Amino acid sequence: MTLALLAPCYGNRETRKRFHNTIEDSVDFTESRYRDVLRPVDFDRLMALHPSGKAHFWGAIPRHDKPMERLHDGGGVIFVGEKKIKATGEIGHLFRNKKLADLMWQQHANSDSFINVYSVLNVQITDYPITDLWSIDGFNQGDYVYGQRVVDHEKAARLMRAFRLNPSTAEAELDAKLAATAELIGAPSHVIPVEQTHVDIVWHEIAARKYAQERVEAQLVTQFRESRPHITMTSFVTASGKRADLYYRTDSDVVVVEAKSLPTHGKIREAVAQLLDYGASSPEPVTRLMALFPERPDTEGIQLMHRLGIDCVYRSADKVFTAEEAPHDRRRYMHPVWQGR
Repeated sequence: MTLALLAPCYGNRETRKRFHNTIEDSVDFTESRYRDVLRPVDFDRLMALHPSGKAHFWGAIPRHDKPMERLHDGGGVIFVGEKKIKATGEIGHLFRNKKLADLMWQQHANSDSFINVYSVLNVQITDYPITDLWSIDGFNQGDYVYGQRVVDHEKAARLMRAFRLNPSTAEAELDAKLAATAELIGAPSHVIPVEQTHVDIVWHEIAARKYAQERVEAQLVTQFRESRPHITMTSFVTASGKRADLYYRTDSDVVVVEAKSLPTHGKIREAVAQLLDYGASSPEPVTRLMALFPERPDTEGIQLMHRLGIDCVYRSADKVFTAEEAPHDRRRYMHPVWQGR
């Protein structure tokens, strides 16, 4: 189920200070004052999602216990205040810890603690007008979001699409699934040399999100190569410095492969754009473009790829790679486009 949280964040002076300290800025939760009040299970989960040891945090008071429990599997979060969307992100690890909350947010004796603590991934500081929220189907004009609110189903999906939120915790879970099944292909998973230079430098505030994506994509590329040991796979770099995930030749084709960490529509669009770019830069005229996913995309996504002549390859339920090839005629029709002719 798709879930999203609307979180007020920018009311009085104290709230603005909290927002600055733990959303605009990050918290080093490995410092002894924080680590000493964290349960080992919570510390380990935070390290898994935020390997730098730093994370953004927000919280909710006890009267929101029940709705916050619904967010244990992650979801998007939209921070609202001063008639604006102040930031967006994704809920990482959610847990209850009064001592940690009071350390971070310095509650007064007569105030409720923000005991429902959650880390936030992929924080993007924004300055969108609140009218951007009202323009989304299911939200009303004049809704200034004065209290915490969980939204679900299609309403949450529309909210996340509108503010371009992607579920990176799902990517972390896929990483674990890929690692657990690596032995089925005959070798432990590792990052291969062709992938090591694929990683773009990113700002530290989105490092945790990028880490999850890169781990999934690296393992996916590794396992795909190992599933075809008879084929020599390499890579190439475009004039703009972008590196294709995989490039190889067979008796009948010149192939370029792009791997993505999730089978979502947004990731499909990324793969399509990158493959078209790589196709025009291929060392030899490319005859087959292939998008690689850890799970099967939906039918609409596969149809999009097939219209452009792009094959879809994914790990199927029986843990082998399955290809849904584009129609032969469509692929041949697209060859001049791919090859930049």
